[in-house]
Amino acid sequence: MIKNYKIFIYLYILLFSKIILASNSASYLISQTAFNNYDFNQVLHEYNANQNEDYKNDYLDELISALVTENIVLAQKIAEKILLINPDSQEAKLVSMVTAYNNKNENELNTLRLDSSGNKNNLFEFVFFLNDKIKNKSSISNSFLEIVRSSYSNKDNNYFQNYNFLLFYTTLSILINNENYEAIYIKGQLLQLIEDYFLAEVTYLKIPENNNLFLDAQRNIAFNYSQENIFTDAENKIIQIVEKNSEDYELKKILADFYRVKKKHNLAINIYSELIENNSKDIWYMFYLRGICYEQLDNWSKAEKDFIQSLKLKRNSPNVLNYLAYGWIERDMKIDESFVMLTDAYNANPDSHYILDSLAWVYFKKKNFLKAAELMEEVIDKVPGEVISLDHLGDIYFAMNRKREAAYFWKQARDLAKPEDKIIESIEKKLREYNAS
Repeated sequence: MIKNYKIFIYLYILLFSKIILASNSASYLISQTAFNNYDFNQVLHEYNANQNEDYKNDYLDELISALVTENIVLAQKIAEKILLINPDSQEAKLVSMVTAYNNKNENELNTLRLDSSGNKNNLFEFVFFLNDKIKNKSSISNSFLEIVRSSYSNKDNNYFQNYNFLLFYTTLSILINNENYEAIYIKGQLLQLIEDYFLAEVTYLKIPENNNLFLDAQRNIAFNYSQENIFTDAENKIIQIVEKNSEDYELKKILADFYRVKKKHNLAINIYSELIENNSKDIWYMFYLRGICYEQLDNWSKAEKDFIQSLKLKRNSPNVLNYLAYGWIERDMKIDESFVMLTDAYNANPDSHYILDSLAWVYFKKKNFLKAAELMEEVIDKVPGEVISLDHLGDIYFAMNRKREAAYFWKQARDLAKPEDKIIESIEKKLREYNAS
């Protein structure tokens, strides 16, 4: 889907006005925007609609889109078109070289390895040749994959940090050797990162059950389904995957997490309880997640027990410390103990705005309003739309007799709050009392 369409339109009009005047501007802009948003099908739609017109000077985006979607015939045609314009285009040559290799056309491969000046290309030599001899398909496929792997450690190379190019090289690896299941798995992961869940699933499903990456692929498919908005469809698909794979622990955890995120807390509790009974390797974490579910169901006694048990199994986990301590201070319990716990949690994870909010709130409970305001203002700087923190800052300002500012932040919190935040009624009550005074 093309995102932020108008923004991109204005941006390209500003930066590329000369190109636009000389080309089919609508197709050019749509194609560029789609490519930047990984909408490869839209790129190819624009290309197919304008095949008889030269609406661009560079068809690299179309080449990559055709290859990533594994439209190999079209990719080869586009490669040939690019090479007529730029005989030394590296990407177009790579597509042609893969085609030549798969067709066992060694003469074509040896011709393509040279640039227009008759010089060898270092990349082509690395991928296709060893000691001046053509490598076997497994070695060539792994060479393409090595390029992708090296990109992760070469953070200064923006060319290879682009997911489009990572997908391009990964697909070339698969085209050379369709049994390179590591390449297939990596391509699935890349597609997952750009949220193309449909094509990611199609890719993961190419990994056979007897391969050691099969279960990981199934887990990723299940996780991707958990991102769907239609609850019943996602639930059914994840359950099918769990049942198909012998109730795999990681898959069951994905299902439990899915229920928790979708606020089906009782269903999540059932699965977390089962995982706890089976003595999972991260049982401390299962206690923590089950505790969150109990807390969301307003069953604090059970939530408290789970958080305490989690800390017994793994001391000083900052998120567990935060959840337990915040639960106590909200109930005006164990304020001093909570202060120590939240200080430890903050020292362990100072970047968490949730923990910073809790630390500010315990200062408020200890009536150190200046420190509480300082920390809560820092939270708002980090996450301006955090409803609970806006409400908290209003309470802190009110306690400091900064009532107009308090009302301002309460109104902000009320306007941003959703029903599940469960604070709208309390904010309305505070605003009524403020207005009455």
